[in-house]
Amino acid sequence: MKPGDLVVTVDSPDDPLDPQHIGLFGVIIEETKLEDGHPINSWCDWWVLIGGELQPWSKSHLKIVNESSD
Repeated sequence: MKPGDLVVTVDSPDDPLDPQHIGLFGVIIEETKLEDGHPINSWCDWWVLIGGELQPWSKSHLKIVNESSD
């Protein structure tokens, strides 16, 4: 996964999601970093733009829809 990838949110056997959060489409914006200063960094990997809102997501809950050819 990398910034610019189109992703869909998926359930994970290790950490089930609420059904209303499954099947949302978004675009990966950037990796989370310690410098973000946000406690979310301990469990989330990517900042994803979903429905016009930047949200933190774990890579285990994301599936790439398109593979960029970069």
